[in-house]
Amino acid sequence: MQVNAILFDVQSIQKYIFANNKLKANVGASYIVDRLFEDVLCKDVILKLESGADIISWKTRRDNITSLPTPVYVAYIGGGKALILIDNDHTNMIESVIKTFTAQVLTQYPGLKIGVTTGLVTLEKDQFSIDERQLFKQLKNNQYTLNPILRPANTGLTTICDYSGDTADTVVNFKDGERLVATSFTSKFNAFEAANARLKKDLFGTEDIEWIFPSEFDELGQNKSTEKSKTGINDIAIVHIDGNNMGARFISCDGLEERSALSEKVATKTLESFKSLVQWIIDKYEVFGKHLQLKDKMLPIRPIIVGGDDITFVCNARIAVQAAHFLMQELLSDNHGMSISSCAGIAVIPTSYPFFRGYEMAEQLCDSAKSKMRAYNEKNKIHESCWMDFAFLHGETAPTLEQFFANEYSSLTGNMHYGPYRVYEKGKTCETEHEGLWQLLECTYQFKDGHVMAQNKVKELRSVLQDNEHMWTVFLEQLRNIDKSMPTVAGWDAFQEKLWAKVNGKMRTPYVDAIELMDYILPGLE
Repeated sequence: MQVNAILFDVQSIQKYIFANNKLKANVGASYIVDRLFEDVLCKDVILKLESGADIISWKTRRDNITSLPTPVYVAYIGGGKALILIDNDHTNMIESVIKTFTAQVLTQYPGLKIGVTTGLVTLEKDQFSIDERQLFKQLKNNQYTLNPILRPANTGLTTICDYSGDTADTVVNFKDGERLVATSFTSKFNAFEAANARLKKDLFGTEDIEWIFPSEFDELGQNKSTEKSKTGINDIAIVHIDGNNMGARFISCDGLEERSALSEKVATKTLESFKSLVQWIIDKYEVFGKHLQLKDKMLPIRPIIVGGDDITFVCNARIAVQAAHFLMQELLSDNHGMSISSCAGIAVIPTSYPFFRGYEMAEQLCDSAKSKMRAYNEKNKIHESCWMDFAFLHGETAPTLEQFFANEYSSLTGNMHYGPYRVYEKGKTCETEHEGLWQLLECTYQFKDGHVMAQNKVKELRSVLQDNEHMWTVFLEQLRNIDKSMPTVAGWDAFQEKLWAKVNGKMRTPYVDAIELMDYILPGLE
């Protein structure tokens, strides 16, 4: 049976969410995107146009459908997309749904870009996938050819919003006084309270909890200094985690029901994994109290996106790598009915650094990890592996990741950044390999506790690694003379012997990453 289909898509999601320097607006924007189809499209538009529409059974339906249960049927919502099916007796609904929904988005959420296409789909399994792919192709073509104006233009005579860069067209009273801001910003900012309430319910089952998620970037427990370091501690980290090969999983689904079931399983797995991370933070809160400057019951993390296989959160920079490591292992575990392999990018930035720029770098680092994953999987003939990459951004930063590493990590011998690093399942390691995150962390712990060498020698090592082979030999000889040594890490024998070693035809060293990570891990979270 053929029916009419409307495929909606939220486009440029990351730009919409992260193009602000206010955490409340970032969180509110994410909530708007997350709830857009269920709250606005389904409840505010479809149900008002057709009260008998079925907007919820797709979440639980597991049997095949050969005809629509109602004249208007929501087939699925997920991944920033929504598929609406309409029977042939209600074709007039197609234009009404599109017009009403897009007009409401334009006025209620300026700056949010919606893509849409229509067509016919056959409900039978074999043909449905073919028709659906055609809809996606049309949607992509529309994205390249249609560029709607979504916000007031900047004529050069207009005032610019302090927080979003859009044209300021309204006044909002903040703690420091009134500000001229853009309506596109206020719609996101005003959604924060609803987003916060929803977050508490999702993670704790109730809004009445003692734990507090930060609402400002400077509430993440940043320290101005520690006993051993006076730099890099007043930093935050943007962590972006993305599932591997999820598109292929959905394409391989046999029919509408299987796709809906997978969408629900992925969403549940992601949320439950993040719940486990929050519980881990609560269980380790005594550790954070010793090392971070947190207000009472304030958590050093704020999730911004937790949807589908996509997770983005901001946290205190000193817990970022360990928190991301824990979360990736939770996703990889078989808990909650499925396993999701993923890659992560972590951008460590000063608290006052432009947030969107930091997010772009986190996304590039995640892409770097995915490139490594694909090359590794192909070389080793495996289907899944997880990787993480990170960078520390201070001051002016090159626009691309390659330029950044070339500028900041170049030496006489080669690039001193060794990542990306592989993340293994809990309790698993591979001592025959040398790119494991567990190996990097083990080296960092040994540097940090001071047993293998004094802190001043660790700092000296950073300079030695930039120098020539003669200086490496001199440094290692000095260590032997004072009865000290490089950290002993399984699989790193070649590095321990000469500091640098040839890996895949290039000279590499992991020690600069380990040294830089010393200020960004906390003892007690191992």
